[in-house]
Amino acid sequence: MYSLYTFRAAAKTAPDSLPRGLRGLLAVPLTLLLAPAMAQKATPVSSFDSIRRLNQVEVIGQAAVAQSALTDKTMLSAELSANPASVSLMGRDYISKQAIASYGDLLRPLVGVNVSNFQQGGVGYGIQMRGYTVTEHARDIVFTIDGVVQNQGSSIQTNGYVDLNPLIPETIQRLEVVRGPFSPFYGDHTLGGVISFETANKLPSSISVSGGSFGLVRALATVGFGKNDRTGYVSLEGARTDAYRANNQEKHLNGLVKYAFPLWGGTASIRAQVYGSDFGSAGYLNRADVDAGKVSRTSFIGASDGGTTNQQNLVFNYRGANASNFGSATAYIQHHDFVRIRTGVVGGAQRREDDNRVWFGADLRRTRITTVGNLPILYAVGVSFRGDRIENSRFVTKERQIVSQNQDRNVNTYTPSAYVQLQLRPTERLKITLSGRYDQLFYELRTGPTDTEVANLTAKPSTGVFSPKAGIAYLVSRGVNLFFNAARGFKAPSGYEENLFDPKLKVSKLTSYEVGLGGDNATGRLHGLIAAYLSDQTGEIQTDPQGVLTNFGDTRRSGIEVEGRAILTDQLTVFGNYTRVVAKIRNGGPDEIYVTSTPDYLALLGLDYNISGGTAANNRFLISVYDQLVGNKNLNSSGTIRSDAFHRVSGKLSYGRRSWANFSVFAQGSFYLGDGALNEMNFLSGGRILTSPQANATVSAGVKVPF
Repeated sequence: MYSLYTFRAAAKTAPDSLPRGLRGLLAVPLTLLLAPAMAQKATPVSSFDSIRRLNQVEVIGQAAVAQSALTDKTMLSAELSANPASVSLMGRDYISKQAIASYGDLLRPLVGVNVSNFQQGGVGYGIQMRGYTVTEHARDIVFTIDGVVQNQGSSIQTNGYVDLNPLIPETIQRLEVVRGPFSPFYGDHTLGGVISFETANKLPSSISVSGGSFGLVRALATVGFGKNDRTGYVSLEGARTDAYRANNQEKHLNGLVKYAFPLWGGTASIRAQVYGSDFGSAGYLNRADVDAGKVSRTSFIGASDGGTTNQQNLVFNYRGANASNFGSATAYIQHHDFVRIRTGVVGGAQRREDDNRVWFGADLRRTRITTVGNLPILYAVGVSFRGDRIENSRFVTKERQIVSQNQDRNVNTYTPSAYVQLQLRPTERLKITLSGRYDQLFYELRTGPTDTEVANLTAKPSTGVFSPKAGIAYLVSRGVNLFFNAARGFKAPSGYEENLFDPKLKVSKLTSYEVGLGGDNATGRLHGLIAAYLSDQTGEIQTDPQGVLTNFGDTRRSGIEVEGRAILTDQLTVFGNYTRVVAKIRNGGPDEIYVTSTPDYLALLGLDYNISGGTAANNRFLISVYDQLVGNKNLNSSGTIRSDAFHRVSGKLSYGRRSWANFSVFAQGSFYLGDGALNEMNFLSGGRILTSPQANATVSAGVKVPF
């Protein structure tokens, strides 16, 4: 077993060299495995050129992958799960089993993923992988919807801010998670990994209505249209909630239309969406006052705090039908206008923050499986471009009325990129993957005369970064893979505040090493994965929820991730996972040891139980439940102030009847054990522990009627 302590003992070497601990870790097994493997006969192209991409991925329980063709990392395949990295792939069956009150609930059960609800109305959640902080709106993970990166660089909230509130869970066809920076298809913010959502091309018509705690009311109507290979749907969603805390209400309207059609021997789709929300914001409370009973858990800071979000997007996707030789393309334009008004930040007064941006771009890729001599290979070559036009403004306000303006900043960024991935399969058991990506970042920065920090400034800094990646996968036995990778990721500086004051600032680089073993048995009833990693980052800068910047300098993270699933009977599946991580500052003083707001561990145990029998039963009662334990966090760098661990239990009971066109009803809920509702969102700012309490219990129920 690969332990965390092996990584702690890794030698300090240059970032581009392999740590001594990992060299020793891999030397024995690779020597034994590669010698006989290199003598085996190469597989002809005909043995793998029939691999098909699965549009409908049925996953039972918390399975990371659904088909043996996808779990075998030695196959030449464009699927992310074929990479020599820790990857999870989930489909609609997985999504239907979750107790989903928001998009964060889609991710909570996954190994290595921690989600925190800020309880601040319509702001993006904190989502964490590979030891990155949970208090910064998921900024260190790349999120995509239909191939469009959702991270907002140079945001007034935090550099890389992610808001997935417009996501409609019922429209998601598949969810892919790559832990770590191995994927060459994404650049900026690829530190903790990549989480990709893909919407369905076809959905049946239905109406669903639900309601629950704290005045929650939600309705979703979907109308499917078209036939054969020309299909589409329109979804209209509306919801409102008074929320647990006072002045934390939220309401939104969400409309989405998608149409898929044949094009150039493949499938193309066009998706358009309009989203608008209005929300209150309760603010952050002093934890000491809450614990002493001086302040109610449901209290708020400012009665006029809140904000609005308006988003519109238009996305085109194309993919060729031939799995061994195809082109793919994505083109998009997206507008996001976010206004947040809050009290209690640095300085104590109320302020208004406006982040109005448009991002647009395209990604073009060619993927082909072929042979060079007798060597089977896959290559993927692509180019991409993204442009962002951002208007950032900040005002001093009183009861939402503007008193003065203290920031007026326009940031335009343009990022052309090119990438290549090469997969080589010298034997039936061995695959070598080599990748590289180059990003060139151009900034245009301008501040207005009312900016009190830096007025009338104009600058055009630029920087570039090359991100190499390499990995190997070895098929130990049928369905069981050993893999290793070394990869670089990066985070570009924020034009809003970092590059504005230091135009020569370069990107922060992450160098990551990972080794793992995982797979499924022949029947697919058993699944397991163990992965260990070590990553070093240069110049890490964080922003806490109050807007305070902290420069940690060079940091190191090491950890281990374990997941398992067992289908015990046709009715019962059990699953679980465990993550352990250490995040440390490499060049700090005697009291600067830990990177803050990273749980020491995550643990989860759950089950799916089909009361009615097999999936083909006419009446289907399904219970899904899991308990997640989130470990202690260091709230300061010395480790002398720590938050408590807590349990969060989620469950869903659903009933469906096939003979009634899949009519279904459900009841679901989430519960914090002990005092966990106070521990999900804690952080240290200005010498005080601030918190945003959650409700001890949240429940809802609903009905879905097809038509």
